[in-house]
Amino acid sequence: MKKVFRSLLFALVASGLLTACTSSDPQPSSGKYGRGTLIINEGNFSQGNGSLSFMKEDGTVQNGIFEAENGGNSIGGIIQSVKGYSLGFFANSADKLAIITNAQDKVIICDADTLKAVAVIQGANSVENPQAFASVGERGLVTNWGPIADAFGPNPKGFLTEINLRTRTFVRKIQLNGVRPQGIVSANNKFYVADNNSNKVLIFDSQGTQIGSITVANQPDKLVTDLLGKIWVICNSNPDFVNFTDNKGTLIKINPATDQIEATINNVPCDAFNSKIAVSADRLFVLSGKKVFAVNTDTNGVFEFVNNDFNLYGLGVNSITQEVFIGEATFTQASRVRQLSPTGNLVREVTAGVGTNGFLFYR
Repeated sequence: MKKVFRSLLFALVASGLLTACTSSDPQPSSGKYGRGTLIINEGNFSQGNGSLSFMKEDGTVQNGIFEAENGGNSIGGIIQSVKGYSLGFFANSADKLAIITNAQDKVIICDADTLKAVAVIQGANSVENPQAFASVGERGLVTNWGPIADAFGPNPKGFLTEINLRTRTFVRKIQLNGVRPQGIVSANNKFYVADNNSNKVLIFDSQGTQIGSITVANQPDKLVTDLLGKIWVICNSNPDFVNFTDNKGTLIKINPATDQIEATINNVPCDAFNSKIAVSADRLFVLSGKKVFAVNTDTNGVFEFVNNDFNLYGLGVNSITQEVFIGEATFTQASRVRQLSPTGNLVREVTAGVGTNGFLFYR
């Protein structure tokens, strides 16, 4: 029955009636640049040259599109993440993007269809070393490491930035002493925050009040929601930041309806820090050096999906086509981006900006 239900959901995804993204992770619809892939280029920290590129369905790439739409003004800093959102609890098509960039420490909100900036939130009292964004209704939360001098010490001074998405203004700073908040997702009208300084995922209600926590494995990093609305968190499990080339982490599956752990998958190859994770109809994907590993979410089996010829940094899955996108780990030159079929065959390779770290898909 589970496989029949999943097959029905996959058919709806393929027809465009449903996406694999939940209300916590809406994708943009076709806009000024048409259907295709928004490529997120982190940039070089010292140069602050984070940027956005757009690859159309025919493989044509336009780099520097944010600058083109905003009078030559750059994003600045290095882009940690870009997340789409819409106001309302059940919207699954993003009309705004939240661009999270540190080094210059700001949140840029722009129209998803044109990429024109409509608001900027910045300042040490509101944003400091921000990492990721999620929303519930009109409330957005951004994870922040806080002062970098404390972020990897015994007592990090992390916090959450609360944003009113209706007025696009800063509301308050939610202090999380002792916490290094990394990834964040929303599900079941709650926020889930990975504390990369411990073995906890923190739970906040729709008002931004902490209401509990879930004990997982060491160093929870990124979180995603799957086709059935379950949360998956990748834990680096490497508290001393050693053995970067052969790290093994843990995947945890959480049911947001009960806040209980439903599955634990150990010895998953993953990067030792800033691990990337993406979800398709029936698989999870994680990066480890030059390799992409896939995890079957029915059997919990882990297998090598592709062995690449350069180190990887960016990862994404198109929920309609189930194609996998990977970006090169280089911060001194333009990154190569590869589009792979659902079976791992190369569809095309293009060149984007510096340090490609993620993707959004315009339907």
